Amino acid sequence: MKTHILEGLHMKSESMSYIDALHAIVDYQGWNKKSKAMLSGMTVTGFRFTVNRNLFEESSTAYNWMAENLLAADFIGITASQQAGFSFSATFPLYQAYAVQSMKDSIDQQRGSIIWKDQFVIVTGYDDEQQSLYYSDGNMPGLQRLSYAEFGRNDAPYWYFQVLEEQIELDEIGIYQESLMQAIYKWETHDPMLPSSEYACGRAAYEAMIVALESGVYDHVGVQRVIQDYAASKRDIGIYMSQLSRQWTELHPASLHYQYVSDNFEKMALVVQELNFENHLAVRIKSVEEELTQHLMKAAYHEELAVQALKEYMQERVVNRAQDIGLR
Repeated sequence: MKTHILEGLHMKSESMSYIDALHAIVDYQGWNKKSKAMLSGMTVTGFRFTVNRNLFEESSTAYNWMAENLLAADFIGITASQQAGFSFSATFPLYQAYAVQSMKDSIDQQRGSIIWKDQFVIVTGYDDEQQSLYYSDGNMPGLQRLSYAEFGRNDAPYWYFQVLEEQIELDEIGIYQESLMQAIYKWETHDPMLPSSEYACGRAAYEAMIVALESGVYDHVGVQRVIQDYAASKRDIGIYMSQLSRQWTELHPASLHYQYVSDNFEKMALVVQELNFENHLAVRIKSVEEELTQHLMKAAYHEELAVQALKEYMQERVVNRAQDIGLR
């Protein structure tokens, strides 16, 4: 029986996304020492903006994990292997055993793993005697246990794990330029994996949020989580673009507009943080909905201008890749 815990590997919940988990591992490995905000931009994760039209709280994680999390690592030169599926599948026990062994092998090679445990968390160790994995979720102090038999059995029937393997040196300027191309793509394109009748992406996500708030037909718990999650990612992108504008002054207009987007989301996050839909009167809720709508309109306006500024800056590359901007 063996126990192996990676001392010093832990996660902090700040970016409210896969980035929290990715940053914990690449920083621990020494593969990438940049801030979460920089990682959020370089991996394109922070530019993703998807909402369920009813503003359910799963909005920010409604994307193709297998494709986009693999690409996120790839964009910064990290190779990875991963698997995902449904826990109700007849073959799940086989995948479960394979996943647990893969993560144990990774731990033995001094590398943590990323799993879905009702959010993205990192696996930092295992204990064969207790038949358990140890994981950090960024919210609870210390490590938590997850039995081998419970891996993949989440509130929703999805399971996922990713093992980060090696680092390949990439041209940093190329990473930044590609992230801006992908930012344009994320803004203008609907995720083909999601039904447009239920989800909206990029530019359309703003309209969907405004329609939901104006109609009053939305999940009152979900809207708080959606706004808080995206306030974190918009903040990260504001910081990311500010850093890039110091290197390329032509990006200053885009950086300024992204900062306005971040400011409006920060204001919205403060509003919903203090709101209790069960206890507040309907007139108060209506007032909050109107305030949120105004901030969303301002944020949408500035993000549109930010993307237009990116397109102007990246004009030649945008033209050359007009038919395949979403491809690397």
